[in-house]
Amino acid sequence: MKTRGLLVIGFASLLMSSCCSAKILETPSMIYKNRCANCHGIKANGVPKLKEQSGTSAEEAATHGMASQEKGNIYGPPLNAMSKEDLVAKLKDLRNKDFDSKSYHSVMQKNMKHIEEREGKITDEKMAKYIYTTFGAGAK
Repeated sequence: MKTRGLLVIGFASLLMSSCCSAKILETPSMIYKNRCANCHGIKANGVPKLKEQSGTSAEEAATHGMASQEKGNIYGPPLNAMSKEDLVAKLKDLRNKDFDSKSYHSVMQKNMKHIEEREGKITDEKMAKYIYTTFGAGAK
């Protein structure tokens, strides 16, 4: 009887530990807030290009909130003026096309891959719907 009880408790604890450690798929709002807003703005209104400051290292620039002499493009165009269909098309286009390695779009492709590796894959339609209904013309 004690052996059976120990086995049940052991199995239950094993099951609970595997459930608790399972990766939770993040929602489009969490992904946008934690990843996309860095380049596209908190309200999807875009982030302007920064002028580079000569003689400033990347570390120093980061601590003072300015651009460094190194070319680090964090510019993100506004998304809040786009229709839901345009957002879906843009996201699908980014997934399917091979862009020049120095273009903004190639950087976005790499960012999307990293985000999906960390947070899980969100469909283009769900992300476009979130952006459109939260920041765009579909916002209430």
